Amino acid sequence: MKAALTEKLLRSLLAKGPPQPPIWDRLLPGLEARTGKRAISCSIVGRPRGSTTRQPIRLLAGHFPMMSVGEIRARGRTLLRQLQDGIDPRALKRERQQAEAAERVRQFSTVAEQFIQHMARADTARAIELRIRRELIARWGERPITKITRADVANMVIEIVARGHREAARQTFTYARRLFRWGVARGLLEGAPTDYLNAKDLIGVKKPRQRLLTEHELRLIWRAAAQAAYPDGPYIQLLLLLGVRRSELGQAVWSEFDLDQALWVIPAGRMKADEAQAVPLPPRAVEILRSLPRFTSGYVFSARGTRPLNDYGAVKRRFDRRIAALNGGQPIERWTPHDCRRVFRTGLSTLGVAPHVAELCLAHRQPGLARIYDLHRFEAEKRHALNAWAAHLLSIVEPVPGRVVQLRKKT
Repeated sequence: MKAALTEKLLRSLLAKGPPQPPIWDRLLPGLEARTGKRAISCSIVGRPRGSTTRQPIRLLAGHFPMMSVGEIRARGRTLLRQLQDGIDPRALKRERQQAEAAERVRQFSTVAEQFIQHMARADTARAIELRIRRELIARWGERPITKITRADVANMVIEIVARGHREAARQTFTYARRLFRWGVARGLLEGAPTDYLNAKDLIGVKKPRQRLLTEHELRLIWRAAAQAAYPDGPYIQLLLLLGVRRSELGQAVWSEFDLDQALWVIPAGRMKADEAQAVPLPPRAVEILRSLPRFTSGYVFSARGTRPLNDYGAVKRRFDRRIAALNGGQPIERWTPHDCRRVFRTGLSTLGVAPHVAELCLAHRQPGLARIYDLHRFEAEKRHALNAWAAHLLSIVEPVPGRVVQLRKKT
């Protein structure tokens, strides 16, 4: 049946409902209308010019009344022109969908999420994730990774420096460079926009941190730890006693400890140098560990029992408030949990521990050929060093009452 498709005709067909014979439009040859329960489907029926198949294809032009008759005809004319040009609109749609899918794969936020998962087992995984989300995804999340330029990276770093956060800018640049190079290795882009950029040129020379906690500050931190609930208090005390990295302790599991032998063995997979580290435990460290709760997850330190401690910033903020309260409302000079590791290493030198033993206590590799030829682990020497440091630290933070040191009179 042929008729000029009008809104009046289509509404009458829709009111009658199916089944109705299909109607071919007199005004646009090839446009067919079929009545359904809730709408009328209008399609172009034909073959692309030059097609070797006799079977016509059906291409949806639209549904009435969701689209007007005029809109349906306009869409139908576009489809007819494509068929007359030898183009199969279905193939065009597939190509467009494939291009969109490829674009989504290369969208910066998608690549960044994959990189975050790739780095999930790194010691600094939490810091990497927070920095990437806060600075990179927030800026470039919707853009294709291939469209991010060297100028974009440089401007980002300069902007963070202008906010007064030079070290945050350096850290962000480092993580961005790792992310882009990871993308290059996986064929997601030809070259990294961070190539040929130098952090020293953009930010300036990095000054090594030389913050050393004073005895007064050590006493304040230890007192704050003694008053703090689990996990904060024991965590900070063990950082001071053992000199380990914050993530090595924060992600520790009970299976790594032998408290009867006063030994903690950190597996290679959790160590920065990818080598297992044996940490002899001083008596006070064993005492602290024995007092901790145990969860089915096996984590030694956990805020909820199911995941390892990883919000080190929150721990630090709580400690800063507690320290200020103990110090008459005055905060101490800016410090970080990593300063516990520096005061530990400095303390070992003060106590006369041999430098190579002190470095092994920090899980630093021996320098030069000693790394290859000297395979002695110095376990006894390390135990002596940690016990000596623990005794020295406790003499500062928990001095024995009544012990008086006689000072000579000034002459």
